[in-house]
Order: sequence, then C-alpha cells, then structure tokens
Amino acid sequence: MRNRSLSIRSLRLLAAAMAVLFVALGVTWPTVAEADQAHLVVLATSDLHGHIYPIDYFTNKADDGGLAQIYTYVKQVRSDNRNVLLVDNGDVLEGGNSVLPYHYMFDSGAPNPMIKVMNLMGYDSMSLGNHEFNYGLKTLGKAVSEARFPVISANIVRESGESFILPYTIKDFGEFKVGVLGITTPKVPTWEKPENIEGLVFMSPLETALKYVPQMRAQGADVVIIVGHTGWERKPKDSGKLDAWGSPDNWVDTGQAEENWALRLADNVPGLDAIVAGHDHLAVPMVAKMGDIVTTDVIITQPGQWGDYVSRIDMTLERGADGRWHVAERSSTVVPMAGVQPAPEVVDAAKYYHDQTVEFFKSPVAQATGDMPGGPPARFYDNALVEMINEAQLWATGADISIAALFTDTSKIDKGPMTMQDVYGLYVYPNTLYTIKINGKQLREAIEASANYFNTYTGQTDLASLVNTSMRGYNYDIYQGVEYTIDISKPLGQRVRELKFKGEDVRPDQEFVVALNNYRAGGGGGYTMFRNAQLLSESTTEVREIMVDYLRVVGKFGPESVDNNWRLLPAVVEDMARKH
Repeated sequence: MRNRSLSIRSLRLLAAAMAVLFVALGVTWPTVAEADQAHLVVLATSDLHGHIYPIDYFTNKADDGGLAQIYTYVKQVRSDNRNVLLVDNGDVLEGGNSVLPYHYMFDSGAPNPMIKVMNLMGYDSMSLGNHEFNYGLKTLGKAVSEARFPVISANIVRESGESFILPYTIKDFGEFKVGVLGITTPKVPTWEKPENIEGLVFMSPLETALKYVPQMRAQGADVVIIVGHTGWERKPKDSGKLDAWGSPDNWVDTGQAEENWALRLADNVPGLDAIVAGHDHLAVPMVAKMGDIVTTDVIITQPGQWGDYVSRIDMTLERGADGRWHVAERSSTVVPMAGVQPAPEVVDAAKYYHDQTVEFFKSPVAQATGDMPGGPPARFYDNALVEMINEAQLWATGADISIAALFTDTSKIDKGPMTMQDVYGLYVYPNTLYTIKINGKQLREAIEASANYFNTYTGQTDLASLVNTSMRGYNYDIYQGVEYTIDISKPLGQRVRELKFKGEDVRPDQEFVVALNNYRAGGGGGYTMFRNAQLLSESTTEVREIMVDYLRVVGKFGPESVDNNWRLLPAVVEDMARKH
C-alpha cells in the first residue's frame, strides 16, 4: 500500500509540474469540443492558361494575376491554417499570352514551366481542362509525368472503358480525409482535333459523379469536392459583377447545357459537399442554396481566369457520434490577387522561360501601315484585323472563302513595326487551319448564326445594347471572299439580305471551299452546319504561324487592305460603331 501511495503521489506531482510547464510555454490541452471539431481551407485556381508572372506579354505592361502572386497568398494561408488543400481546375497547359508558346515551339524538351511551378507550390491535384489536349496526347503525357501531384479526370475513359487518367484523389489530413473528383467538360470532341483525343470517350459528368462519389465515401472521404472544368447552365444577367451571384433574381439560360454542368451536379449528387467550377472564366464568390438555382447544401465557387482570383472554401467539420466527420458549416469567396507581391521563389523558377518569351515576342514580322483598332466596335464593320487573318488563310489554302473572328475585346495593332507580340495578341489560340466543302445553303445558315451576335435594332443609340451577351465574341465570324449584308433590324434567321460570290447571287446548291480553324470546323460555337462537311485538308501549322509567314511575304498590312465586302444595316449602326 505504501509503495502504491508513493507512486500515485509521484504521478500527481509530475502532472502538476507538467501543467505548470505547459502554461509557461503557452501550450493548452484541447477541450472535448475542440478535439471533435476541425477546420479545412480549400484554395482553388482555374483557367490559368500559362500565367506565371504578373505581366501582359502582348503589351509588356504589369498585369495582376498568375502563379507568382498566388503563391504569396497560398503561403500566407498555410501559415495561418493547419489543413489547407490546394487544387487546380484545368486549362493550365495552353495560353497565348504566356510563356507557353515559346516553350512548345522551341524548348519542348525542357520541363513544362507550369508544372514546374505548380510542383514548387505544392499543389494537391489538377483536373484536366479542354485546352489540355490542344498540343496532343504526347505533350499532355509529358506534363502529367512531370507533375508531383495527381492529375485527375473521372469522365474521360478509353474506348475499352478503363480510366484515361486517375478519376479522383483522397488526401489524408490525419484527422479527416478529403476526396477530390476531377471532371472535364464533355464537349471536348466538338472542339478538339480528332488525333489529339484519339481513343478517348468523354462521359456524362452527372453519371460519372453518381458513380464515383459513393466510392470515395466508402474509401473514407469525410469531405467530397468536385473540381470540375465545367461551368454554368444558367447565370445572372450581370454575371461579371460578383454580387450578382448572391441573388436568385435575373438568372438567364446560357444555352450551353452540353458543356456546362455545375448546377446539375450540385442538385443531383448525394454525398457532395462543394464544387469548384471553371471553363467559362467567371469569378463566382459563392452560389449556395437559393430559390430554384441550387436546392441542396452544396456550395459552388469559381476563381475567374489567368490567376486574377483564388477561390477559397472554408469548412468547419464536426465529429459525429459514430466517429465520422461531417461538414457542419461551409462558405466560399474569391480573393483578388491585385496588388499581391509576387513570390520570389516562383519568379526565380520561371525566369528562364520568362526571359526567352520576352525576346520571342519582340521578333519583327512586318510593317503596320496604319492603326488597326479592335474591341467590340470592330465587329460591326469590316476591319483590318480580321481581314489580316482571312487573307493569310486564303493565301495559305487557295480557298474560295475564309472565316475568322476577333477572339478578344482588347486586340489592336498600332501603326509601325509589327511584331510576334502583335500577331499572338490578335490570334491568341493555337488553332490549326482546315479547308472544308460546303454549299450555299450552309453558307447562308452560318452567316445567319453569326448574326445572332447582335440584338435586334429598334433605334438604340448605345452600341453595347446591341450586343447579345449570351454569345461570346469569338463565336461571331467575319467572312472574306463573299459579299454580304446583315440587317439587324430583322428577326433572327432572316437577317442575311444579300449574299454574292464574285458579283453573282449565291445559289443554295453552289459549292465552295472554305478555310477556317479546327475549332469552327468541328462545329464549335454552335456552327453545326460545318460538323459533317467534307474535310479537304488540315494543317498541322498553327494559324498564327501561317499569319507570320504571310505577313513576312507581303511585308506590310493596314487599313487600306480592307475591301468592305460586308456591312451591317441599318447604316446608322455601322456609323455609330466607327465613331465609337
């Protein structure tokens, strides 16, 4: 008894001494409540498109966004939080205004710059986007092999039915596990060259999620998140304003239900906690249960494009009586990277790629004989920028007709020396050139489809009110080789008032050879009349490289090259645009 009493007394003294020591050191014992509660932070990027440095390579000016700024924020969050998950939502491996064009053209044997930096940053996963396939499966495979994090997509399978790549990943934080399911928009076959996705099948995102989420739960995932490169079936009319996403009012159908699945995934997948959306480049702080938009507890966020925002999801987890964790509270927001200092580690890691890119974009191409303005007004009249693309495509193919679009609202070329910077700023995507055979009926249908870009004219004096914002600018085509007028005071489908080829009216059965990019030839943008057209030729050379070759041959290009082969009616609309 005496020995036992001494033992107990000794233990009590030791416990008291340890308690004093822990208090002195600022250490506290967790309470029962604290032990049964945990906090998770998910940080997500999407549609980075090769952006590392906060710079616009097309203007040589500072421009917020990119991995260098993001890593500074990530380090701060990690220092303040124990459980942080860093994920990306795809469209990482392609980008015109980035270090990637030089890398793929001249230095493709070196480590992919985006993967190199993401490895440094400690990403936990990356979902595949549609642009990951632009350079083919070999290039994608090299990037995946270099990644020190899982690259995932559950709804891409081989023709045999086996997974193309890992469908999901589960990260063990010790206390709990988080499952991340990768989803890719199933519309990739519509846009991508067949050889770049040979042997692959793109399945329904909803059916895929219904299959895998229960598996992830069964494997111990306490939290399940879809990081899906897919966007919105509906969105607020003012979707460019962050606060518009917090109200169920004034939502409109996007007409893109085949490619965008975020809302259906949120409402129809049991066991799902949150979604990181992507693909359509929107910044969305949080869409949660409201009206008929989302009817479950799943929250959706989206981090914009080019690293201008990071989506942040905060979750409070509580342990239930069964010992399993569940999400008690959840919220999300988007954090702007504007003004954030670039992380020196990333700046150093990407310096070689950056320096080579700057020199590449300085390379001279031709002489611009005058200013060539762009922006939305340039879609209202025949302009030199699209004329340049179309003339290059006709020069390269000898086609009867060429089709091209202004991809961005910011492209312009000033009078003076024209450089690679100007060409790549105008033609930002790595599309290749096809020729197809179509008839006059299909040609008229295609021009009518382009005319949907304009709202019906009823006397408006504001140019912006004439733009149909549900149609992306890069899906409005301008044609060279035919003469035509579009009357936007007429109803949709009845706007092409004149259509001639070499001065003669186009007959419905008349056949034409048409030059256009691979995206449009596959029916991208809703141009289904091209999808089954006879394919005559396809180039492996990018359109922008063809433009460079053409411009170096002709030596100069400018406003005098415009032939005004098409125009908008009423004439007051074009006049208004030219004065804009």
